Amino acid sequence: MTFDERTVSPGGVDVEALLVEDAHDARRRRLLLSLAPVVGVVGFLATWQLLVAVFDIQRYVLPAPLDILRHIAGDPGFYVRNARTTLWEAFLGFAIAAVLALVAATIMAHSRFIERAGLPLAVLVQVTPIIAYAPAIVVWLGFGLKPILLITSLVCFVPFLINAIAGLRSVDPGLLELARSVDASRAVIFWRLRVPSSLPYLFSAARIAVGLALIGAVLGEFFAGSTAGLGYAVKVAQARPIQLLDQLWGSIFVLGFLGSVATMLIAGLERLTLHWHQSSRT
Repeated sequence: MTFDERTVSPGGVDVEALLVEDAHDARRRRLLLSLAPVVGVVGFLATWQLLVAVFDIQRYVLPAPLDILRHIAGDPGFYVRNARTTLWEAFLGFAIAAVLALVAATIMAHSRFIERAGLPLAVLVQVTPIIAYAPAIVVWLGFGLKPILLITSLVCFVPFLINAIAGLRSVDPGLLELARSVDASRAVIFWRLRVPSSLPYLFSAARIAVGLALIGAVLGEFFAGSTAGLGYAVKVAQARPIQLLDQLWGSIFVLGFLGSVATMLIAGLERLTLHWHQSSRT
């Protein structure tokens, strides 16, 4: 393209060059944002490693990150097997909580009376430490998978419920009035207006609940007599902290890794699903 053929503004500014520069800047910003989590984690671990070396912290007090990573790399099969168990428990509890919360939120979003009657119970569940009634759940349901799933579902339920109610009620009043003016059914309003408007809220709840699901699964393994899972590995290591110090910290590292990956996957799914929403453009 010659100079004469290029798009130039009345003030003599090369518009095409500015657009290309803006595109390069946007790509650079996206690259920096994608690298930010890696920089944060690596910087944290490097600081940890440095502090252990500078202050000569004893290994039984706080091992260095490189030692923990070497231990995990020395027996990856152990952590893969136990991580698989904990992930499955966390996923099932997460999914059960999401489904039940959506059903309850749909009912509450259409009835202020039911919402006012039900929310105090949900708040009661949320503010009571799960560790206080986890043993009672094991007494009710016995040992095994069922109490783990109930504990995990309980800790995930309230974030989904609160966000789902807010999302289902966040429909633009103008659109809602327009739908009612053309006699749109409740089902049409629900699926075409309420559900899309609730998706940003549900994804926010999912990012919170994914960490809670891992906490619930690990806590359930502590009390439910599990013989597998990262919670079980931590429990065994806690009983012999000197001999199994590496196992304790290795399990903690793997749990942190699983939670981080799950959160990033949910964030990626959110960007794909909500590409039309303002929150995905900023």
